[in-house]
Amino acid sequence: MDNLYPYYDRNKKRFEDDFKDCSDFLLREAVICGEKGFFCIMDGLVDSLQLSQMVVSPILERRLDFKGSEDLYTQIKLSVVNSVELNEAKTFDDCYYFLMSGFCVFVLDGCNKAMVFGIQGWARRSVDEPSNESNVKGAKECFIEALNDNKALLRKRLKTHHLKYKQIKLGTAANTPVVIAYIDNRADEELVKDVEHRLKAAHFNTVIDYGELVPFVDTDIKSFFSCVGNTERPDVAASKLLEGRVLIMVEGTPFAIYLPYLFSDNFQSVDDYDNPPFYSGFIRILKYFSFIISVFLPGLFVAVGTFHQELIPTSLLYTIAAEEITTPFSLMTEAIMLLVLYEIMREAGLRLPKTVGHAISIIGGIIIGETTVTAGLIGAPMLVVIAMTAISSYVVNPLYESVSVLRFLFIIVGGLTGMYGLILGAGVVFVNICSLNSFGVPMSSPISPLDIHSLGDIFYRETWKKLSQRKVRVNKLRGANIDTGKKR
Repeated sequence: MDNLYPYYDRNKKRFEDDFKDCSDFLLREAVICGEKGFFCIMDGLVDSLQLSQMVVSPILERRLDFKGSEDLYTQIKLSVVNSVELNEAKTFDDCYYFLMSGFCVFVLDGCNKAMVFGIQGWARRSVDEPSNESNVKGAKECFIEALNDNKALLRKRLKTHHLKYKQIKLGTAANTPVVIAYIDNRADEELVKDVEHRLKAAHFNTVIDYGELVPFVDTDIKSFFSCVGNTERPDVAASKLLEGRVLIMVEGTPFAIYLPYLFSDNFQSVDDYDNPPFYSGFIRILKYFSFIISVFLPGLFVAVGTFHQELIPTSLLYTIAAEEITTPFSLMTEAIMLLVLYEIMREAGLRLPKTVGHAISIIGGIIIGETTVTAGLIGAPMLVVIAMTAISSYVVNPLYESVSVLRFLFIIVGGLTGMYGLILGAGVVFVNICSLNSFGVPMSSPISPLDIHSLGDIFYRETWKKLSQRKVRVNKLRGANIDTGKKR
């Protein structure tokens, strides 16, 4: 990295050469108490009013007695400018990074360092209601694409000096600010160091979205399930931090990722803590049941209908046989065809403009709900099974990607090997979940290894009188060994 020169003309020429053909780069020359200097900003990233009132006007209008450029630089820094966010940059790369982040860079003749003033003012999205983690009774705020605003949303909920924001820059072609957030008296120090080490060891051109960081902080064990959670809700992020977890926020994305991530986190929602405990427990059990249905129901139906008809009640068996005898395909083929068609329509509905997106639901209802059955291509019982599976998969939305692939595999296993293959496949999936280890914390804990004292917020929810007395930390769960997490 090249350091700034102590010569005005060389610094000015370097800035102008590096930002040649950049129409948003603005540079203004000025004379400050007889010394030359220049201000530079990126148009659209700063607040022009703050720039004039807090930086440019005070520097140009103030008359100072000084001895040399260094003395003038120090007096301007300490007693002239009104900007609270003031930093120094000693290299051209640092200056450019601050420029792209909405700072004003001021370079004075005779000084080999620059003052940078935080006067950000770019357009940003307002804090809206969460779109992916909807709730009935909880807060209606979500993260946005501005990193500073996201930090403020989190700080507003956790008013403690123990909440730390460690900001790093990732990317070799273009730096992207990334914040590692944690509560220092709750998160394990080794966990924080390991997360930071993994991020810095990764080689990026630039970081566009949070998904690019996930493979570098995820487990190396092959699995359909990720050991990294994500959320767009500040209240959820705050609760995870209080449990001793580490949060990662990236500039330009409205989602934050957190780790270690437990499998039970997929079945929790904000409304669980506002509803009565008996109802929250009922919903939790319903979510676990929906997960089992969405993964295994199509494969189970195919396996039983193909190899184990004796397990089906006689009246139901007659109904299924009457429907399937008129269709040209096997149960396994029907299930795969329907699920593929459903996934195609779902993807089309997500990508189409909202003005025509409703057409997909109309076409889907006609094609799947009526035409395929009337034409004798698909049996009505199979249509009911796939519909139940599709609805159940949305109950546990964080696991949708994993479930959508697993159920195809279980349909094939059930259609080729029957119940025995399904049971063996289910065992493989559950063993795989138990083998996942995120930074030394078992993903399946506190279920496996079993920790009875930590089960009060897993399958059911204890009352707040009991929850308020619990001091749950992920690094204190049974089987957790964060110190050796890097070796696992």
